[in-house]
Amino acid sequence: MADTRLLNIVRPWIQQRLGFPYSAMSEDRVPVLASDADTLALPLRAIKVSGKAALATRPEWVERLQTIVDDLPLDLLFSVLGAYDLARVTLPDGVGIWGPVWYFFADEECWQPYDDHRPVHLNPKDLTNVDYDLFWHCSANSLAGFGIFDAEKLIALATVWDSGDPMWEIGMDVVPDAKLTGLGRTVVSAATRWILNNGKFALGTTAPFNVPSARTLRSVGLRHVFTAINGTEGIMQIGPQPLGLPYPSAQVHNLYPKWAMNKDIFPKRIR
Repeated sequence: MADTRLLNIVRPWIQQRLGFPYSAMSEDRVPVLASDADTLALPLRAIKVSGKAALATRPEWVERLQTIVDDLPLDLLFSVLGAYDLARVTLPDGVGIWGPVWYFFADEECWQPYDDHRPVHLNPKDLTNVDYDLFWHCSANSLAGFGIFDAEKLIALATVWDSGDPMWEIGMDVVPDAKLTGLGRTVVSAATRWILNNGKFALGTTAPFNVPSARTLRSVGLRHVFTAINGTEGIMQIGPQPLGLPYPSAQVHNLYPKWAMNKDIFPKRIR
């Protein structure tokens, strides 16, 4: 169940993203509605809030997508299976499907600060020299950044960008070989503090496979409000196997051997 108080704050923003009234979202039959390019930021966006959902897309895809959506229960639609089935329609036209994606939000009431002296406030000029192949969840076109340095080397970074008023979004990365602890939580908390001090609401997104990212967002008080599937221009991209562990000393094992891995998946494209 979505956080009702935050949902009331986020609802106008969701409606803006879909390009039609929030009231069109349904518990019975998920509507696939046409939105023109001026109102739809992405070529496809499906949103699920608790038991209600809707999908906005290009007019030429509506009929074929509605057939797919009608055949899928809500939990299957908002899954990798759903993303793959939607891509049957969109990918031949050069639009990949990414998702599901969890959307988390925070305001002053639910934010749980994690005070730490280590983050350095970086302005947009400071962010021009960041290696965005390493800090690839961050953005060069950001309003601000919050970094942690070890021996003058940037090892953790959270950047903040405008995702449509009043939501400012946080992207975060920690270098793989970082020896210090609590880095992600520290920079995300610093970014959230700055967003709230500027009178905006904090937004963070992550895919279900990224357990560390979801834990980090939740640890500073961001709460899940809705789940989305998004269409993106270009190639179809998929996530890895689950990241992280249940707890630090836990052992987890692949159920499938290496020979059973999907050999039809191409390596990541280098920017």
